[in-house]
Amino acid sequence: MNFYKLVLFCFLLTHVFSQENDTTLIRLKTTLNKVTTDTTKVEAMLELGEYQLDRDFNKAEAYFTEGLELIKNKKKGIYKNYKAALHVQLGVVNRRKADYPRALRYYIDALKYYIKINDTTKIADVYHNMGLVYRYQKEHRKAIEHYQKAIALKTLAKDTFGLGAGYNMLGVSYRQNKQLDSALICYREAKKYFNAIESEEDLYRVKGNMAQLYLAKKNYKKSIELNLNNLSYYTKINNRLSMCVTNYNLSDVYKKTKEWKKSLKYINASIKIAEVEGFNERISVGYRRKSFLNSKMGDFEDAYQNYRKFNRKSDELFNLENEKKIQALELNYEFEKQKQTDSLRYEQEKREVALIAASATSKKRLYFILLLITSLGGVIIAFLIKRNYQQRTLMQTESYENEKKILNQEIKSKEEDVKRLIADNSMRQAFKENLLETIKKEVIHEDPKKIKESLNSLLTKLRLQINTENKLSGLQEKIDAANKVFDANLQNQFPALTKGEREVCALVRLNLSIKEIMTIRNVSSDSVKSMRRRIRKKMNIPQDIELEKFIQDLV
Repeated sequence: MNFYKLVLFCFLLTHVFSQENDTTLIRLKTTLNKVTTDTTKVEAMLELGEYQLDRDFNKAEAYFTEGLELIKNKKKGIYKNYKAALHVQLGVVNRRKADYPRALRYYIDALKYYIKINDTTKIADVYHNMGLVYRYQKEHRKAIEHYQKAIALKTLAKDTFGLGAGYNMLGVSYRQNKQLDSALICYREAKKYFNAIESEEDLYRVKGNMAQLYLAKKNYKKSIELNLNNLSYYTKINNRLSMCVTNYNLSDVYKKTKEWKKSLKYINASIKIAEVEGFNERISVGYRRKSFLNSKMGDFEDAYQNYRKFNRKSDELFNLENEKKIQALELNYEFEKQKQTDSLRYEQEKREVALIAASATSKKRLYFILLLITSLGGVIIAFLIKRNYQQRTLMQTESYENEKKILNQEIKSKEEDVKRLIADNSMRQAFKENLLETIKKEVIHEDPKKIKESLNSLLTKLRLQINTENKLSGLQEKIDAANKVFDANLQNQFPALTKGEREVCALVRLNLSIKEIMTIRNVSSDSVKSMRRRIRKKMNIPQDIELEKFIQDLV
């Protein structure tokens, strides 16, 4: 009795909600009837077909087909967009009809166009739908691969709804491939994204898949609870495909619990919807389930007949010809993709060659400019070096002249000192001679009593002479100091000169006479003259130039 109350309640909800749906349907049909241009008309057909896709499957297909026929000869870009969108929707129609080769063909045609215009979101949508085809073909590895491609692109595009749908379907493939933990992770991700956009219908889809996961984990009570909740919701919104699938899932749970009658009731409801809507894959699996239940209930005749229906439908869906068609489509798509890649690579290589040629020309021009700049820089640097050298030479010359002037002044000062010392020396010589005469006269022949007085007088004179000689003792040091640089120059320019000859040169440079040099060096006049001759020879002084002038010019 409770079951019939539930059915009555669902009927009332469906009736109330269908009025709202009819209002939406009337609005969409009115829009289609009012539009006049091809673009607005095909856009209205797309919207109307998408609305009918889960409600009136055959009418949805008719709208998509009519829209494609309307613009099949149009070449403008906007029409190509609509053609691609219609191909995707016709792929959905044929996938639900279990015509997988045709569905895949529609998807591949749409994918080529979206790749060409680099529409990331649409490419992801097509990969998602191709994953569904492979999932229904039980090729779970390919299905997972395509879902993952779609999710990666949706992540880049930040498409929250697309990510939710992708993770939901990826979870189904993981579950069917017995990877239950991975499936649970995917369902949680899907719920997170659908909650973010508050998409109620999509959250119910995730709950339906969670119900199947609970079934796989043998939590039958939770699975039944979720499925019944989903069936009530899908009945309310009149989503025929989801009603068909949910009835099948409830039958599956009751089959596991061995409640054959309940399982048969729900599979009959699923088959009925599938046959009305043309869901061939659902029809096939429905009759297989029904045959199994008939056999368990002892109704072997019905079991046999239902199994034959399953076989006929199964052969249509999963025969070898279908597999060959799909493989041919995949190979053709890969060939076209490789051809397009080769073409792009050829164009890229042409561009690279052109860029290399342009780069080579630019490099030559750059090298020429650099050469000019370097040459100009070299000239400027050479000029600056030359000017710097000239300035330094001038400065050195000026410095040399200044030093020469200072040195000459010092020399003149020293010369005065030397002359004074020479005069002192002459006085000393005279003093010695006078002293000698005094000793002879006053000391040697004097009376002994007067000798003491004479000696005291001599001592006084000797003290005065010692002071004079102390001054004279500094003569050689002053001469050496005055002629230190001069002596070094003589050694460098005239290495053949002896030390004595260099000393004579220094005295000649002081403009001293032969007699004065003789006195200072304590040699004879002949010795001084001989040394002067040797100096002239070693210095290679011409005869017409005086020795004094030549030596003084060396400063």
